[in-house]
Amino acid sequence: MGSALLELALQEIDELTACVERGQDDKLRGLENRLLGLCHRVAPWQWCIHGDTVLFRKEVIRWLVSKGKFVLAKRYALCGKGDLLLKHDVTGQPRVRPMGCGARFCPRCSRRAGRAHLTRVATHLSSSSHGSIWHVVLTQPAIAKETIGCARDRFESAWKRFYPTLRRVGLKSALATYHVKVSQKYGWHYHCHLVIELDDVVDHELLYEKLNEKWGLLSSRRDGVRTGNELFMRQVTGEGPALAGMSQNTQLDFWDEPKDAVEKCLHYVIRDVLQGVESWIECMERPTDCRDFCEFLSTMKRHRTYGEWRKKVDAAAEDRDKCEESVPCDAELKAKVGNGVSEWTSVATMDSCLSTCKGGATELLPLLMSLSGCTSRGRGVLSRLRHVVKSITL
Repeated sequence: MGSALLELALQEIDELTACVERGQDDKLRGLENRLLGLCHRVAPWQWCIHGDTVLFRKEVIRWLVSKGKFVLAKRYALCGKGDLLLKHDVTGQPRVRPMGCGARFCPRCSRRAGRAHLTRVATHLSSSSHGSIWHVVLTQPAIAKETIGCARDRFESAWKRFYPTLRRVGLKSALATYHVKVSQKYGWHYHCHLVIELDDVVDHELLYEKLNEKWGLLSSRRDGVRTGNELFMRQVTGEGPALAGMSQNTQLDFWDEPKDAVEKCLHYVIRDVLQGVESWIECMERPTDCRDFCEFLSTMKRHRTYGEWRKKVDAAAEDRDKCEESVPCDAELKAKVGNGVSEWTSVATMDSCLSTCKGGATELLPLLMSLSGCTSRGRGVLSRLRHVVKSITL
């Protein structure tokens, strides 16, 4: 959709929204159709960041309209269209500045929601010595036809009784992230990934047996039957001095592939596990599943910190991170980027860059190729960006 057509569509949506808010209910269907049409026209960069999720996103639009959340529905449909390509003034390296909708159930924005927690944990690990770091996964048996809310309540009940056990075995700090998938056969698969810091552990096997036994009893099905394999646990690194490589600049740049073992673990938990709903919604064929999922995510607390990691070490770093992430999908903010980021210059929107290169102008192609080649990950946003760039260069 060209910029002129997009502006016209947005104007019609704003006018219909005003009519509906004044009580003209006969305009509601037209507003929903135009929002669905806006969501259906996926720009190349939107496809890169959202993936093949258009059916889910259209169902979300219907749900938002039914809730009367018309502004969020428009922002959700536009998410990514205003993303800016920035170029570093000194190194010339590219970077993307997001113009997202901020919705928790957005395939793209849900990936970025964990950055404040990642900042806090990385700051702690880089400023003082640490205990042994472990990656723990807590699962529970899925129950057919159980609602997602009931699955969460069942997990929370088990977690509240399990947490004291972690404290007794030497828990110092923890970062918890929650993940949920739907299964047509088995119900909702609600589970938790933990990065935990423990005091020095002598007997790893005994520790695992103790935690596995306790969690298995707490998370067993309502009929008391255990399915096994409810707990996974591996040591990432032993105790040691501060991790100097865990700097905020590299930690917060999700385009870089981390090399440090702890950093990889944190990125896995936040970026991959909370990669967002893109990988969660593959089985959501029924509209009721999509709506239940969105309703749930609207109120769900998806990440938590415990112990020492709850304390703020560098408030300024967290404030900078919040400022960078709290960017609305508003074209008026594009002109402010140059002033807001001292070392980065705005080049153009990502869609404009892709469109310009596709039209034959190649001056921006090196930036896109550099951006798409700065990580070794073979799936997700960057793999789709590589596909688009490759189609331009052929």
